Formats: sequence, structure tokens, C-alpha cells
Amino acid sequence: MRLLLALLVLTGPAAAAPGPAPEVGVGSSLEKLRPGDAVPPGRTVALATARGGCDAAQVAVRAREGIEALAARAGPLEGPGGERLPVQLYRVATVSLARPSGLDGAAGEWPDPLIPVEDPFFHEARRAFPVPVPAGRLQSIWVEVCAPDRAPAGSWRGELRVEDGGRVLARVPIRAEVWPFALPTRGAFPATFGLSTRLGTAALGRPGDRQLARALAAAAVRHRLTPHGLSADPPAGRCDERRCDLDWREYDAEVGPILDGTLVPGAVQGGFAEVRISARVWAGPPAALAATLAAWREHFQARGWGDRLFLYTLDEPSPKVLPELARRARAARAAGVRVFATTVPRPELDGLVDVYVPNLPELARRPAARLRGAAGPGEPDGALPWWYASCTSHGCAEVPEDGAGRRAFAAYTGWPGYEIDRPGAAARVMGWLAFRAGVAGELYYDMLQTWGRDPWTDVRAFAGNGDGTLLYPGRPERLGGTHPFPVESIRLKQIRDGLQDLELLRLAASAGQRALAGRLAAALARSPREWERDPAPYLNARRELAEAVARALARR
Repeated sequence: MRLLLALLVLTGPAAAAPGPAPEVGVGSSLEKLRPGDAVPPGRTVALATARGGCDAAQVAVRAREGIEALAARAGPLEGPGGERLPVQLYRVATVSLARPSGLDGAAGEWPDPLIPVEDPFFHEARRAFPVPVPAGRLQSIWVEVCAPDRAPAGSWRGELRVEDGGRVLARVPIRAEVWPFALPTRGAFPATFGLSTRLGTAALGRPGDRQLARALAAAAVRHRLTPHGLSADPPAGRCDERRCDLDWREYDAEVGPILDGTLVPGAVQGGFAEVRISARVWAGPPAALAATLAAWREHFQARGWGDRLFLYTLDEPSPKVLPELARRARAARAAGVRVFATTVPRPELDGLVDVYVPNLPELARRPAARLRGAAGPGEPDGALPWWYASCTSHGCAEVPEDGAGRRAFAAYTGWPGYEIDRPGAAARVMGWLAFRAGVAGELYYDMLQTWGRDPWTDVRAFAGNGDGTLLYPGRPERLGGTHPFPVESIRLKQIRDGLQDLELLRLAASAGQRALAGRLAAALARSPREWERDPAPYLNARRELAEAVARALARR
């Protein structure tokens, strides 16, 4: 017995044998990998992007006995000439949905928030890892690479290490290709999404904080979106027929970096800004209104933003408010400001609206050419319409339990949209559909719709999960760091990827490959209700387009 005890003291307890090796696989950025899904079959993170673009994939992990402290690490990719590209890592978090979004959705736990290892706004370490992963649960790691404008074209190599504490569970190769051309920094297709920095900063506990407001706006700009709304503050001062004394300093500090493309280095320039006029001015003397509108036009022209200014007022106007919209539109056009209206052409607005913005289903009923705005300089036939997705993609009310009401909801099936409980292609196909439809831009009403409560526990609006909410509030007490920050979503990435696809389609068309672009778009987006759900065809079509653009540019 003494000998046995002595041996135990000398050798210590036997080391626990490692459990069965976890399953590790790679899936695309188009997939929404739920906790009970199978591990995807890929073994290598294979990415490709133009300069000025981004690409992402997911590494999924599942262990039969669970993982105590899952972590992921990746150094920069090494490329031509010893150059390096950083790899951005996120933990894919989930939200629990009590009800589906219409007949196409599904309740349960869905992936959407992306918790960064380091947030892209304040560059603080966040609590993405380490995290425990229960036995049998699938956990995804989002892997993203963005290529700056001067990144050398060619192949890049790196590695992702998946760890449990200090033990390496898997080493996953990362391969990236940077194509020999750049996406435009002034997008040919403006996309503007509503974002109230008043609501956002208040929900994050720092009402009116300017640095935090810039971080919220940057979350949109990083994904090729132009945020509108923001503080909603008009310039201080007054205008009338005798004197116009508006102070543009606060406005320019807020909006100028978005329109100039300096808010996020290397990002696109903003493509949209709305006139901000108070109710007092709208209700005041016509001469003061005219002077105020003229001041907006003159300021924007002086700053080089003139082609991006619109009067956007009285959203989705009912018949009752059309006379007031017409009055405002007349005043704007008389002052040289273009008018932007979320409606279809109506007799009351004839000759008064420069850009119509109908709901997506309207473009399924009639071609874009029939929805042109009023003729203007350089556009004798009128500008092509923009469009917007809304709750009509899933139905704006709860689905009836049974009967004729439930059957009527079939009209709200099959549409693309931005709900959480829809395939990733439902968001990404919007770019391909826009190319097919011939629309000129996109509007979306909100990115923070449910921030008046806690979207981590209730992200439902207008009977849709995530409708109008594309960001989550990142609070330091929950996610670490010292600054609150906006947490991006999988859907936001998929919207960006669809916009990148659209720019690629346009580049191909301008490089003499319009027939190819049209054929690939038609294969993926046959109509607004008939589009490809499978991720692979999107990735294949994207690569075919990129190769065609590269060949065409090489011949020049």
C-alpha cells in the first residue's frame, strides 16, 4: 500500500484521455447553419473578391461530448510579394424566434448576430471567444477577408486554428484569391437604408454620443449602404426671401464623411441624402420654404454632392396626403431639388416626381420602364425607378390558423426579403433581381426597428423576424470592451454580397459581357418569386463573371 501511494505522489493522477475528435467543416456565407444542422462537408475556406470587396465563409464545429472553451485564431493571409491581408473572425450567435415569418419562415433558434473578435469601429477585443459549446450542438465561426484597393491580385494563403482551451482541435486552410480589378467606390446602384442614430445611441446607453453615432453609420457604410435619417436634425438657422442664414457645420460633420467616402477608409461614397426641413418651415410662408430648398441645392452643389440630394417626404403616401406631397414636390422642383417618392406614378403627382420607389411586388406586375419619373436634364425619358422590400415579402400580419385567411397568405410566399428565418439567398438574390428588373437603386426603411426594446430577445416587427432590424446592440457588460457598439448580422453581410454581385454584373456588361451577365442573372433570378435557393449556383456564377471581367480587362 505504501508503495502504491508513493507511486501516486510521484506520477500524479492519470491524464484524461481526449474525447472523440470534433466534426469540423466549412460552409458558405449563404448558409444559415442552425444548431441542429449537419456539419457542412467543406474542408478549406476558399474565398475570392475584387479589390474593394469582401468575401466570407463559415467554419462549423460540433463535438459529441461538447467543447469547454471554443476559440478561433487566424493570422493575416500571406500573398504576392509578402503582402498581408487581415482575417476578421466572428462567433455566429443565435436568436430564438417564437413564430415564423409568414408561411415561408420557421420558428426556433436561428443564426444571425455576428460577435467580432475585434469590433471594426473602436478596435476593442470583444467576447467572441472562448465560449462553451454544449454536446452535439453546431457552432459556426464566420471568417471574412476584405481586399483594399491596392491589394495585389493573386493567391493568398493562411490558416484558421480551432481550439479548446490550449488544445488545437483542427487546422483549417484559408485560401483567398484577389481578382485583378476593383469594385467602384461610387457604386452604380445606390442603396439607402434608414438608420436613426438618436434611437441607436439611446438604446446603447449614450444618447447623442457622436462617436457612437458615427459607428452606427459606419456599420451601414461598411456594407455598401448609405444610411439615411441619422439624427434627422436640420441645419440651425433660418431662411426667408430676404436672408438665408443656415449653419451647415453640424450637418456636414454628420453626413459629409458618408457622402465623401471618408467615414470608413476604402468604402463606397454614399449615394443618397434627404432634405431635412422642419414642420415649421413646411407650414410657413412659401417664400421661406423656397429659400430653404434653394439653400439646400446650393450647398450640395458647392460640396460636390448635388446629384445625391432628394426631397424624400411623406413616406408611402395615402390618397389623402397626395395633395400635400404634390405641394411639397412643386416647391422642391422649383428650387432645383429632385423628388423621391415611395409610390407608383399617380395623376396627382404627374410631372412632379423624379424617382418613383415602388414596393418590390409592383415590379413583378409591370416593367421598370413604365415607372419612370418626370423628364429632367440628362434624362429626357425620366429616371428609372428604385425599389424596396417590405413586410409584403412575408405578409404584414400574423398568419391565420386555418381557413380562407390562411390560404390567402399564399400571395406572400416566394418573395425575397430580409427576414432571419429565410434562406441566405433571399437577401443575396436582391442584387441579381435588380439587374434583371432594370431598377436604379434600393431603399429599405430601417436597420434598428426593434431597438426600442431588446432585439436579442424580440426581433419581430410587422409579423416578420428581423424586419427592419439588421444590427444588434452590443453592450460592454455583455460583450466586453469599454464602448458600446453595433453588432452586425449575417443578413447584413448577405445584402452586401448581393450588392457586390450587382456591381460585378454591371462591370461584366460594360466590359462586353452583357450576354453572359444576362444569362447568369436569368438562371438565378427568373422572376421575383422564382429564384435559386441553393448557395452553390451563386458562388459559381460570381466566379464566372469575375473571370470574364478579368479576361476582358486583360485584352485592353
